[in-house]
Amino acid sequence: MKTVLACILLLAPLFSFAGSNFDEGVKAFQDSNYVLAIEKFQASLAETPNDVASYYNLGLAHTEAKQFGKAIWSFEKVLKLSPADSDAKDKIIACYAQLNPSITWEPRLNRLKSALYGFSGTTWSILAIVFSCLLAIFTLFFFLMKEISYKRLFIALGFVSFCGLISSLLISYGATNYAEQTRFAVVTKTNIPTYKNAQTLNNHLLKEGDQLEILDDNFSDKTLIQVTSKSGDTYLVKAVDVDFV
Repeated sequence: MKTVLACILLLAPLFSFAGSNFDEGVKAFQDSNYVLAIEKFQASLAETPNDVASYYNLGLAHTEAKQFGKAIWSFEKVLKLSPADSDAKDKIIACYAQLNPSITWEPRLNRLKSALYGFSGTTWSILAIVFSCLLAIFTLFFFLMKEISYKRLFIALGFVSFCGLISSLLISYGATNYAEQTRFAVVTKTNIPTYKNAQTLNNHLLKEGDQLEILDDNFSDKTLIQVTSKSGDTYLVKAVDVDFV
């Protein structure tokens, strides 16, 4: 018993610490200390990666600090994890209005995919298991039944279950793939240079808030990465000059 109590006492500080950075970030935000709030929300994400609430509040703190490019990046991370989040979409639109009112932002997913991917890949995988069990049950009943009317009923139910199974698997794959893949980045600095090659600068500067599609397959270890802008132009940029989503 004493050993158990000793373990609880040793572990208590760890449990009390969990979430403290997030809470401190909220407190700093409420006190209008946005620099500290940003620091605390980033620390929260280091502890619990892919936490939607931390990304959202980080975006709010960046917005209040007038760091609109970083705010856009934060809210895009929210949409990566929770595609149906309408508040994050509204915040991105507001940030672009501050940077350049002429910019029209559109979500990367249409309404249908946003709604479907709003549920995690794990959720759809569980549904796929449920549909597969139903399919097995209806198939069994089909062979057990003698009357044609019942057989037709279980054929119809089996077909619906099969369609549900296939749909769930496809959506699960799409949702997981969308959440895990990094295929675009946001310029979070006032502007960044572009390059023709490793030694030669390009004349074009990319501006804060610009979203860039990543063309390189293995970009994480590269100093320069190939990207394409919204206008369709292709550039080389330094990986350290952009924030990946």
